[in-house]
Amino acid sequence: MLEWMIDAATMTAMRVARRPTVLASMENIFFLSPVHVGENVVITSWVDYIGRSSLEVSVYVEAENPLVSEERRMTTFSHMVLVAVDKRLRPTPIDACIEPSGHMEERLYEEAEKRRAERLSRISDRKARIKDVQAPRPLDDRFYAVSLRYAYPEDAIFYNALYAGKLVYYLDELAGIIGTRYSGGPVVTASVDATDFYSPIMVGESIEMHAALTYVGRSSMEVTLKVLARREETGETRHTTTSYFTVVAVDETGHSRLVPQFKPREEWQARLYREAEKRRKRRLELLRSIRQMEIPRMKP
Repeated sequence: MLEWMIDAATMTAMRVARRPTVLASMENIFFLSPVHVGENVVITSWVDYIGRSSLEVSVYVEAENPLVSEERRMTTFSHMVLVAVDKRLRPTPIDACIEPSGHMEERLYEEAEKRRAERLSRISDRKARIKDVQAPRPLDDRFYAVSLRYAYPEDAIFYNALYAGKLVYYLDELAGIIGTRYSGGPVVTASVDATDFYSPIMVGESIEMHAALTYVGRSSMEVTLKVLARREETGETRHTTTSYFTVVAVDETGHSRLVPQFKPREEWQARLYREAEKRRKRRLELLRSIRQMEIPRMKP
Protein backbone atom coordinates (compact mmCIF):
# COMPACT_ATOMS: atom_id res chain seq x y z
CA MET A 1 0.00 0.00 0.00
CA LEU A 2 2.79 2.43 0.89
CA GLU A 3 4.53 1.76 -2.40
CA TRP A 4 1.28 2.28 -4.32
CA MET A 5 0.74 5.60 -2.55
CA ILE A 6 4.23 6.77 -3.48
CA ASP A 7 3.62 5.59 -7.06
CA ALA A 8 0.50 7.76 -7.30
CA ALA A 9 2.19 10.78 -5.71
CA THR A 10 5.22 10.49 -8.00
CA MET A 11 3.14 10.22 -11.18
CA THR A 12 1.02 13.20 -10.15
CA ALA A 13 4.08 15.30 -9.29
CA MET A 14 5.87 14.49 -12.55
CA ARG A 15 2.74 15.24 -14.58
CA VAL A 16 2.58 18.74 -13.08
CA ALA A 17 6.32 19.47 -12.91
CA ARG A 18 7.03 18.01 -16.36
CA ARG A 19 10.33 16.64 -15.08
CA PRO A 20 11.58 13.82 -12.82
CA THR A 21 10.73 14.14 -9.12
CA VAL A 22 12.03 12.41 -5.99
CA LEU A 23 10.26 11.89 -2.68
CA ALA A 24 11.54 14.27 0.00
CA SER A 25 9.12 13.54 2.85
CA MET A 26 5.91 11.84 3.91
CA GLU A 27 3.62 13.17 6.61
CA ASN A 28 2.15 10.80 9.22
CA ILE A 29 0.23 7.91 7.68
CA PHE A 30 -2.52 6.08 9.59
CA PHE A 31 -4.20 2.98 8.22
CA LEU A 32 -7.78 3.47 9.38
CA SER A 33 -9.32 0.33 7.91
CA PRO A 34 -7.89 -2.85 6.38
CA VAL A 35 -8.04 -3.84 2.74
CA HIS A 36 -8.90 -7.50 2.27
CA VAL A 37 -7.67 -9.81 -0.45
CA GLY A 38 -10.01 -9.55 -3.42
CA GLU A 39 -11.01 -5.94 -2.77
CA ASN A 40 -10.21 -3.03 -5.05
CA VAL A 41 -7.96 -0.17 -3.97
CA VAL A 42 -8.79 3.27 -5.36
CA ILE A 43 -6.06 5.91 -5.01
CA THR A 44 -6.75 9.57 -5.76
CA SER A 45 -3.92 12.12 -5.67
CA TRP A 46 -3.71 15.84 -6.34
CA VAL A 47 -1.29 18.75 -5.87
CA ASP A 48 -2.03 21.12 -2.97
CA TYR A 49 1.03 23.34 -3.12
CA ILE A 50 3.87 24.23 -5.50
CA GLY A 51 7.06 25.86 -4.30
CA ARG A 52 10.13 26.82 -6.29
CA SER A 53 11.15 23.20 -6.92
CA SER A 54 8.86 21.18 -4.62
CA LEU A 55 5.27 20.01 -4.76
CA GLU A 56 3.01 18.76 -1.98
CA VAL A 57 0.74 15.95 -3.14
CA SER A 58 -2.26 14.67 -1.19
CA VAL A 59 -2.96 10.95 -1.50
CA TYR A 60 -6.43 9.60 -0.63
CA VAL A 61 -6.94 5.82 -0.51
CA GLU A 62 -10.27 3.98 -0.53
CA ALA A 63 -11.23 0.31 -0.62
CA GLU A 64 -14.25 -1.30 -2.20
CA ASN A 65 -15.72 -4.73 -2.77
CA PRO A 66 -17.83 -4.46 -5.93
CA LEU A 67 -19.29 -7.93 -5.36
CA VAL A 68 -20.92 -6.75 -2.14
CA SER A 69 -21.56 -3.02 -2.42
CA GLU A 70 -20.82 0.05 -4.52
CA GLU A 71 -19.77 1.95 -1.40
CA ARG A 72 -16.15 2.80 -0.73
CA ARG A 73 -14.52 3.22 2.64
CA MET A 74 -11.56 5.40 3.46
CA THR A 75 -8.39 3.44 4.17
CA THR A 76 -5.75 6.13 4.60
CA PHE A 77 -4.75 9.66 3.67
CA SER A 78 -1.39 11.42 3.56
CA HIS A 79 0.59 14.37 2.24
CA MET A 80 3.83 13.73 0.38
CA VAL A 81 6.44 16.22 -0.78
CA LEU A 82 8.35 15.61 -3.99
CA VAL A 83 11.16 17.68 -5.47
CA ALA A 84 11.81 18.22 -9.16
CA VAL A 85 15.44 17.38 -9.97
CA ASP A 86 17.95 17.59 -12.81
CA LYS A 87 20.39 14.89 -13.95
CA ARG A 88 22.64 15.60 -10.97
CA LEU A 89 19.67 15.21 -8.63
CA ARG A 90 19.81 18.90 -7.80
CA PRO A 91 16.50 20.75 -7.23
CA THR A 92 15.30 22.46 -10.38
CA PRO A 93 12.63 25.17 -10.73
CA ILE A 94 9.08 24.16 -11.65
CA ASP A 95 7.35 26.14 -14.41
CA ALA A 96 3.91 25.90 -12.81
CA CYS A 97 2.01 27.58 -10.03
CA ILE A 98 -1.23 27.22 -8.10
CA GLU A 99 -3.81 29.95 -7.76
CA PRO A 100 -6.39 28.89 -5.14
CA SER A 101 -9.95 29.33 -6.35
CA GLY A 102 -12.69 29.29 -3.75
CA HIS A 103 -12.76 28.81 0.01
CA MET A 104 -11.83 25.12 0.05
CA GLU A 105 -8.79 25.54 -2.19
CA GLU A 106 -7.62 28.54 -0.17
CA ARG A 107 -7.87 26.45 3.01
CA LEU A 108 -5.94 23.59 1.41
CA TYR A 109 -3.22 26.01 0.30
CA GLU A 110 -2.92 27.62 3.73
CA GLU A 111 -2.71 24.25 5.46
CA ALA A 112 -0.03 23.14 2.99
CA GLU A 113 2.01 26.26 3.77
CA LYS A 114 1.83 25.44 7.50
CA ARG A 115 3.01 21.88 6.88
CA ARG A 116 5.85 23.22 4.75
CA ALA A 117 7.02 25.48 7.59
CA GLU A 118 6.90 22.53 10.00
CA ARG A 119 8.91 20.35 7.60
CA LEU A 120 11.59 23.01 7.14
CA SER A 121 11.91 23.27 10.90
CA ARG A 122 12.06 19.47 11.19
CA ILE A 123 14.96 19.14 8.75
CA SER A 124 16.86 22.29 9.71
CA ASP A 125 19.72 20.06 10.94
CA ARG A 126 19.65 17.83 7.84
CA LYS A 127 23.41 18.08 7.20
CA ALA A 128 24.17 16.91 10.73
CA ARG A 129 21.67 14.05 10.48
CA ILE A 130 23.33 12.72 7.33
CA LYS A 131 26.49 12.16 9.38
CA ASP A 132 24.65 10.21 12.10
CA VAL A 133 25.44 6.63 11.09
CA GLN A 134 25.05 4.99 14.50
CA ALA A 135 22.65 2.03 14.48
CA PRO A 136 19.47 2.35 16.59
CA ARG A 137 19.46 0.52 19.91
CA PRO A 138 16.66 -2.01 20.51
CA LEU A 139 15.00 -2.74 23.84
CA ASP A 140 16.34 -6.27 23.51
CA ASP A 141 18.97 -7.53 21.06
CA ARG A 142 16.70 -10.43 20.12
CA PHE A 143 14.35 -7.94 18.47
CA TYR A 144 16.83 -6.23 16.21
CA ALA A 145 17.66 -6.97 12.59
CA VAL A 146 19.79 -5.50 9.85
CA SER A 147 19.16 -6.11 6.17
CA LEU A 148 21.80 -5.52 3.51
CA ARG A 149 21.19 -5.27 -0.22
CA TYR A 150 22.48 -3.45 -3.26
CA ALA A 151 20.52 -0.78 -5.09
CA TYR A 152 20.08 -2.35 -8.53
CA PRO A 153 19.14 -0.62 -11.81
CA GLU A 154 15.68 -2.20 -11.64
CA ASP A 155 15.17 -0.42 -8.28
CA ALA A 156 15.47 3.00 -9.94
CA ILE A 157 13.12 4.96 -12.19
CA PHE A 158 15.56 7.55 -13.53
CA TYR A 159 19.02 9.04 -12.96
CA ASN A 160 20.19 5.85 -11.20
CA ALA A 161 18.59 6.85 -7.88
CA LEU A 162 16.79 4.25 -5.76
CA TYR A 163 13.03 4.70 -6.01
CA ALA A 164 11.57 5.67 -2.61
CA GLY A 165 8.60 3.32 -3.10
CA LYS A 166 10.97 0.35 -3.17
CA LEU A 167 12.77 1.51 -0.04
CA VAL A 168 9.57 2.00 1.95
CA TYR A 169 8.39 -1.45 0.82
CA TYR A 170 11.55 -2.98 2.30
CA LEU A 171 11.14 -1.04 5.55
CA ASP A 172 7.52 -2.11 5.97
CA GLU A 173 8.58 -5.73 5.49
CA LEU A 174 11.34 -5.41 8.12
CA ALA A 175 8.97 -3.78 10.62
CA GLY A 176 6.57 -6.69 10.16
CA ILE A 177 9.33 -9.22 10.77
CA ILE A 178 10.35 -7.59 14.07
CA GLY A 179 6.71 -7.27 15.18
CA THR A 180 5.98 -10.90 14.35
CA ARG A 181 9.14 -12.06 16.10
CA TYR A 182 8.19 -10.27 19.31
CA SER A 183 4.45 -11.01 19.32
CA GLY A 184 4.72 -14.59 18.11
CA GLY A 185 2.10 -14.11 15.42
CA PRO A 186 0.96 -12.00 12.47
CA VAL A 187 0.97 -8.20 12.59
CA VAL A 188 -0.34 -5.39 10.40
CA THR A 189 1.06 -1.91 9.89
CA ALA A 190 -1.04 0.64 11.77
CA SER A 191 0.89 3.85 11.15
CA VAL A 192 4.08 5.40 9.86
CA ASP A 193 5.39 8.60 11.46
CA ALA A 194 6.40 11.60 9.39
CA THR A 195 9.48 10.55 7.42
CA ASP A 196 12.09 12.77 5.78
CA PHE A 197 14.60 11.58 3.19
CA TYR A 198 17.93 13.35 3.68
CA SER A 199 19.83 12.14 0.61
CA PRO A 200 19.24 9.81 -2.35
CA ILE A 201 20.65 6.28 -2.57
CA MET A 202 22.38 5.61 -5.87
CA VAL A 203 22.46 2.46 -7.96
CA GLY A 204 25.56 0.47 -6.96
CA GLU A 205 25.51 1.61 -3.35
CA SER A 206 24.64 -0.84 -0.59
CA ILE A 207 21.54 -0.23 1.52
CA GLU A 208 21.91 -0.97 5.22
CA MET A 209 18.49 -1.12 6.88
CA HIS A 210 18.34 -1.38 10.67
CA ALA A 211 15.14 -2.40 12.49
CA ALA A 212 14.87 -2.13 16.26
CA LEU A 213 11.96 -2.72 18.64
CA THR A 214 11.68 0.46 20.73
CA TYR A 215 8.23 0.28 22.37
CA VAL A 216 5.59 -2.27 23.34
CA GLY A 217 1.97 -1.44 24.14
CA ARG A 218 -1.01 -3.71 24.80
CA SER A 219 -1.24 -4.95 21.23
CA SER A 220 1.00 -2.52 19.35
CA MET A 221 4.74 -2.26 18.90
CA GLU A 222 6.96 0.56 17.65
CA VAL A 223 9.79 -0.42 15.33
CA THR A 224 12.48 2.13 14.54
CA LEU A 225 13.85 1.85 10.99
CA LYS A 226 17.12 3.56 10.13
CA VAL A 227 18.63 3.48 6.65
CA LEU A 228 22.28 3.98 5.77
CA ALA A 229 23.77 4.16 2.29
CA ARG A 230 27.32 2.92 1.80
CA ARG A 231 29.83 3.03 -1.02
CA GLU A 232 31.58 -0.28 -0.43
CA GLU A 233 34.65 0.61 -2.50
CA THR A 234 35.46 3.62 -0.27
CA GLY A 235 33.62 2.84 2.97
CA GLU A 236 31.83 6.20 2.85
CA THR A 237 28.55 5.87 4.78
CA ARG A 238 25.69 8.32 5.25
CA HIS A 239 22.33 8.36 7.01
CA THR A 240 19.47 8.65 4.49
CA THR A 241 16.32 8.37 6.61
CA THR A 242 14.82 7.22 9.91
CA SER A 243 11.19 6.26 10.32
CA TYR A 244 8.98 4.91 13.10
CA PHE A 245 6.49 2.20 12.16
CA THR A 246 3.72 1.05 14.49
CA VAL A 247 2.54 -2.51 13.94
CA VAL A 248 -0.39 -4.22 15.67
CA ALA A 249 -0.68 -7.91 16.47
CA VAL A 250 -3.83 -9.52 15.08
CA ASP A 251 -5.60 -12.86 15.47
CA GLU A 252 -7.13 -15.09 12.79
CA THR A 253 -10.22 -12.86 12.61
CA GLY A 254 -8.16 -9.72 12.02
CA HIS A 255 -8.85 -8.27 15.48
CA SER A 256 -6.03 -6.98 17.68
CA ARG A 257 -4.60 -9.34 20.26
CA LEU A 258 -2.52 -8.80 23.37
CA VAL A 259 1.26 -9.16 23.16
CA PRO A 260 3.76 -10.00 25.94
CA GLN A 261 4.45 -6.91 27.99
CA PHE A 262 7.97 -5.54 28.17
CA LYS A 263 9.24 -4.10 31.46
CA PRO A 264 12.34 -1.89 31.22
CA ARG A 265 14.97 -3.01 33.70
CA GLU A 266 17.81 -0.68 32.78
CA GLU A 267 17.82 3.12 32.69
CA TRP A 268 18.65 3.17 28.97
CA GLN A 269 15.59 0.98 28.30
CA ALA A 270 13.43 3.34 30.36
CA ARG A 271 14.82 6.25 28.35
CA LEU A 272 13.90 4.53 25.08
CA TYR A 273 10.39 4.00 26.49
CA ARG A 274 10.01 7.64 27.51
CA GLU A 275 11.07 8.84 24.07
CA ALA A 276 8.72 6.37 22.36
CA GLU A 277 5.82 7.34 24.64
CA LYS A 278 6.19 10.96 23.51
CA ARG A 279 5.93 9.82 19.89
CA ARG A 280 2.94 7.61 20.78
CA LYS A 281 1.15 10.50 22.48
CA ARG A 282 1.63 12.68 19.42
CA ARG A 283 0.38 9.87 17.17
CA LEU A 284 -2.81 9.47 19.19
CA GLU A 285 -3.43 13.24 19.10
CA LEU A 286 -2.96 13.30 15.32
CA LEU A 287 -5.18 10.25 14.88
CA ARG A 288 -7.98 11.86 16.90
CA SER A 289 -7.77 15.03 14.82
CA ILE A 290 -7.82 13.03 11.57
CA ARG A 291 -10.90 11.08 12.64
CA GLN A 292 -12.69 14.35 13.43
CA MET A 293 -11.64 16.37 10.39
CA GLU A 294 -13.41 16.41 7.06
CA ILE A 295 -10.86 15.36 4.48
CA PRO A 296 -11.60 16.81 1.04
CA ARG A 297 -11.55 14.36 -1.84
CA MET A 298 -10.75 15.88 -5.20
CA LYS A 299 -12.69 14.56 -8.16
CA PRO A 300 -10.67 13.35 -11.18
